[in-house]
Amino acid sequence: MTSADYALQAVKGIKKSYDNACRTRIEGYMEQGYIQFYNTSEVSEIYTSTEGMNGVIELGELTTPPSLALGDGFSVTISEKRFGGALVIPEKVYRREGPDSTYKVDQALKRQRNQLLKTSTRKLMTDAHLMLNEAFDSTSVYLAPDSVEICGSHTWASGGTFDNAVTDALDIDAYNDAWEYAGAYTDPAGKEDPLNWTQIVNKKGSASHREAIRLFAKEIKPTAVNDINIYEGELTVVGTPYITTANKLNWFLYDLSTDASPLAVGIGEYPTMRSPIKENNEAIRSNCTDFRKQGVINMTGQIYGSDGTT
Repeated sequence: MTSADYALQAVKGIKKSYDNACRTRIEGYMEQGYIQFYNTSEVSEIYTSTEGMNGVIELGELTTPPSLALGDGFSVTISEKRFGGALVIPEKVYRREGPDSTYKVDQALKRQRNQLLKTSTRKLMTDAHLMLNEAFDSTSVYLAPDSVEICGSHTWASGGTFDNAVTDALDIDAYNDAWEYAGAYTDPAGKEDPLNWTQIVNKKGSASHREAIRLFAKEIKPTAVNDINIYEGELTVVGTPYITTANKLNWFLYDLSTDASPLAVGIGEYPTMRSPIKENNEAIRSNCTDFRKQGVINMTGQIYGSDGTT
């Protein structure tokens, strides 16, 4: 017979490994940058989208340079939400099942820990990638600061426009068109502000992903980070499983050379296993919770997206 005290200590014994593994998995995505994962102590955050700056003039010998300021952009607020699940060991499992009850508890805990780790990470990543899966959907919760889908026809607060959505399937002609867009890109005041593509993101294993490898990373061995493949060639090719099968034709080019991704996930607390407690029915429970917020915190001109339909 295994005591409740042993079961409590056994749960405490897997807490550190679970917490560390969750953090490591998520930090693997933090390094890629196409979604801006960051740590924050704030429950709600207010962002103002970046607009252009004008006012540099030719100066006379004694002229005082004018003060310059960014134009007023759109205000965006993202607020934290709470997520979680629980690991529960019924009394029968730790007291009665199996001829070696101590071994039974340890094995049951390891299986539950591993599955909970996958489930917690999958939930966080699935939620984060909704911003890409709904990038062409005007009814999405995750719209750009101008209330237009992430990839669409946008208007800056100061009046300029850009359109970062196309429908071309990925091939060399579509990539050339993307560079035309990049070279012609302007700031809100219409001044030249060319982009430089650094990453392409698509569904792992899809035709779009395979074409990206062929075009930009042929014969280059990928680096595996968690469940994504990263090829470092002309572009960093990122294949993620969290773009859905329904959106497997989608592909996204990013310029992350000067600015962080406007798609942001603020992590208030990583998925964490709380201290175990014994319930009235003698089961041992450990709640696993996390706190995070997400949204589109800046205009999305540095992203060029296609739904791949033509």
